[in-house]
Amino acid sequence: MLKKIREIYNNSKFSRNTAPKILSIVFAIVFWIFVMDQVNPEMIRQLEDIPVQLVGVEELKSKNYEIMGEREFVVDVTFKGRRNEVIKITKSDIEITADIGDLTSGDQTVLLEKKISVEDIFIEETSRDSVTLDIDEIIREPIDVQIIKQGNVPEGYMTEEMSLSLQQVFVKGPESIVAAVDNVRGIINVNNATTEISKDVAVEAVDKNGETVTGVEVETNYISIEIPISKVADISIQPITTGGVKQGYGLTEIIVSPDVVSVRGQREAINALKFIETKDINLSGVSDSFEISTELNVPDDIIMNQYLDEVKVSVTIEEIITTEFTYEYSDITFLNKASNLRTNMNELEGVVLLRITAFESIANKLTKNDLTLYIDAEDLESGIINAEVLLNQHNEFTGIEIIPSNIEIEVIDIDAIDESAIEETEDTE
Repeated sequence: MLKKIREIYNNSKFSRNTAPKILSIVFAIVFWIFVMDQVNPEMIRQLEDIPVQLVGVEELKSKNYEIMGEREFVVDVTFKGRRNEVIKITKSDIEITADIGDLTSGDQTVLLEKKISVEDIFIEETSRDSVTLDIDEIIREPIDVQIIKQGNVPEGYMTEEMSLSLQQVFVKGPESIVAAVDNVRGIINVNNATTEISKDVAVEAVDKNGETVTGVEVETNYISIEIPISKVADISIQPITTGGVKQGYGLTEIIVSPDVVSVRGQREAINALKFIETKDINLSGVSDSFEISTELNVPDDIIMNQYLDEVKVSVTIEEIITTEFTYEYSDITFLNKASNLRTNMNELEGVVLLRITAFESIANKLTKNDLTLYIDAEDLESGIINAEVLLNQHNEFTGIEIIPSNIEIEVIDIDAIDESAIEETEDTE
């Protein structure tokens, strides 16, 4: 193999003038090293993604302005210089700044300032010469508070109008974001409540769709809320009269329309309320029926659930008259009489006068058949007794007079008579 290689080398042109060729190569290498090390030629280099530094951010904030949207930018920087220095440059040697301290609201374009810290190195170009920022003014606006009730109170109860410690709270932030705030909302649960609710409720800024708005500051995070809880009930209306009607007349009926009213109040007050009274209705010396409108005496701790300025009261007044009926003794019946007793009532002669005092509409309809005189014989014993005459009950009468009210009769025990007869027979025998 070595022999073969040697033959190829000897036959090639490289084997001719070998020394000068080697010397030339060495000289070229030395010359290149000299030029690179001593002459130091210029070169161009690029570094990418150099961050842009925003200058004056605090000054901008002090003027109540805020950067919206993008605030981080990068730039590709192409620079030129002597090779020895250029190859040593890093991102920290390059400073790209944008002075935003004097900006106002709106889309603002700021020219970039470019610096490189190494002497004799120059920036040739950058991928961008400016940046555009969206600047918004920081404002502070009063926003309405809206509290949403969740859940339901039990049947027979209702929530009254809630009271808030604040009707509005201040919201602070960029103008464009604050403008999106519709209200400051909180949620309170009233489920199954029967007494007043008093609670501090957390609130947040929301838009018109009820979505939370971020990027703003709600200066008051909690609102104190009170919600009275009332019990609801239907209460009857009680007419109140003063004075007396004309002599010989009487009050037969008094009707209130409506006769029931829906009210609400604290549970204890409603539970204690039996009825609602009307204002006084004066009957002094009245002899004719009439209709009147009057107000209600509603207790201070009771609230009307319906608009009821007045109620109508119909008052019926009638003359009181007297009518008379005459009964024979034989017309008087005995109730609860034992089978072994009999009386001499049918043998007696006499009449009983029944005098009825009642309202005219009742008295005029009465007949003798409607009325029954009787003697209660449940406790009668044999002998001569003074029996009381009674009338079957009629509550609508204002007066009843029975003349005479007692009748002297004889009560005979039939069984006792029969036993005496048997004894007499036995004695005779």
